[in-house]
Amino acid sequence: MTFPALDRIEALARNLDGWQRELGARMAELEQSSAEGVSDSGLVTVTAAADGRILSTEINARAMRLDSYTLAEEFTAAANRAQEAAAARVREIVGEVMGNAPAAERRTDDGYGYDRY
Repeated sequence: MTFPALDRIEALARNLDGWQRELGARMAELEQSSAEGVSDSGLVTVTAAADGRILSTEINARAMRLDSYTLAEEFTAAANRAQEAAAARVREIVGEVMGNAPAAERRTDDGYGYDRY
């Protein structure tokens, strides 16, 4: 008699080291990654790290003609876009790693011809 759950546990144990190395490499890649966001006018550009920290801001000289409220809106829009892009990159990388994880390779049948779900 075979136990499908035991087979999955054995496969997980065999692949855990490789998966852990891949996860470490991808996490290092994430730490080094950043994303840019640009305001609607294109006058403000913000760069955010993967964790959402603002790394840099670039303001075009023409933006100095804007009133303070408009400039603040431009900066806020650019910063939000940069942080959203950084978060999307994190989700993408984590999804790739988790998609390759042995636990993600689940069968829908129980090994006896019956669906588990």
